[in-house]
Amino acid sequence: MVSVPALTVPQYRQRLFAFTALLLGASLSTSNFLMNVALGLAVVCLLWQRDCRQWKALAAHPLVWLPALMFALLALSLLTHSHAYGASMVGKYKKLLYVLPLALFFLADRRLAAHFLCGFLWANALILAISLAGGAGLATRWGISPDNPTVFKLQITQNVFMALAALVWLTRAFACHGMRRWLYGALALLAAANVLLMVQGRTGYVALVVGMGIWLLLTLRRRQRVAVIACGVVAVAMLALIPNLAMERLTLGVQQVRHCVLAPAATAYQACDNSMGQRTAFARESWRLIQQAPLLGNGAGSFWYGNAETGYSVHNPHNEYLLETVQNGLLGLALFIGWMWCCYRVAWRQPVQRRNLLVAVLCSYMACHLFNSFLLDSSEGHLFVVIAALLAGWAVMPREMADKNSHPANKRG
Repeated sequence: MVSVPALTVPQYRQRLFAFTALLLGASLSTSNFLMNVALGLAVVCLLWQRDCRQWKALAAHPLVWLPALMFALLALSLLTHSHAYGASMVGKYKKLLYVLPLALFFLADRRLAAHFLCGFLWANALILAISLAGGAGLATRWGISPDNPTVFKLQITQNVFMALAALVWLTRAFACHGMRRWLYGALALLAAANVLLMVQGRTGYVALVVGMGIWLLLTLRRRQRVAVIACGVVAVAMLALIPNLAMERLTLGVQQVRHCVLAPAATAYQACDNSMGQRTAFARESWRLIQQAPLLGNGAGSFWYGNAETGYSVHNPHNEYLLETVQNGLLGLALFIGWMWCCYRVAWRQPVQRRNLLVAVLCSYMACHLFNSFLLDSSEGHLFVVIAALLAGWAVMPREMADKNSHPANKRG
């Protein structure tokens, strides 16, 4: 009988780190509980490793201290303003403090970013398969409606994450050869169809079009760009002429905004009681609150829209720029924009393939912030925090290590 040698501590540690990164990527699209477990495991990994040599450099980087300052400003507003939802709002934004520990976690091993992305893509591939089956009416026993085949998350989250997964699959289709190119191309095409034609979430349309559009403009040569733009124009024309769910939802959204804007004051609430109509009403209420306290804002949880008779209330204007300005004023908005700008600066300095993908994802997020408060939302906010943590780690990484990561042998992730 041959004895199997026990795994050494470094091997155990390496496997725990890899599993944690994989679980974190997969859980974002599937389960908040698993996501919290993964975040807890990341802390355990850091305590086990006991190597925080980079923490001073990370703490001094704007990608880390800017979100921490945003959170501190929001928390301090509880001392000067009293709103019923204030403490809950601060609790939802505590994820901004995770950038530093997550950056330390991903710096422990350069392969962890690839494990994270692998988990994210495999989870979305599973969601895509179940959603396609649901759209075909094969998953009704699981409670999935063929008219809106959402799986683990709400329709907005699923559509946005599926759009980001489609973007990554598209980049891999361009980078690979042979059967792998056709496989990734098919995944990107099916994911795009799932976003545009099956799941009801117009924010996903924005994420898909902006993300893929920016990536193609950055990646393709001049003649290829012209060809892609021409194909895009033809595709839009076909969507406009041929009846389909995407154009129906876009047209309905425009009609909802119009009815809300033109409605008299006596019937304004009823006229705006729909998806895009409410967003229009949210913008008007946000502007009123911004005028009251333009510089420092009205404090955490100050936004409110609803109907006292029915008990319906919303504390989120579904626009990150408006929410930052309402709560923390122009100062808070400046910190938020500054954080986004730092993300772009670090992303632009990465190797070309990574740079193009990161800039496309950041542009997609910036566009989606116009229609949803993604930093407030759990899954979308945590994904952006992970992206910021990766960027912060790459920003402080020694030059020789960055060059090693950009070597063709390490580009599989």
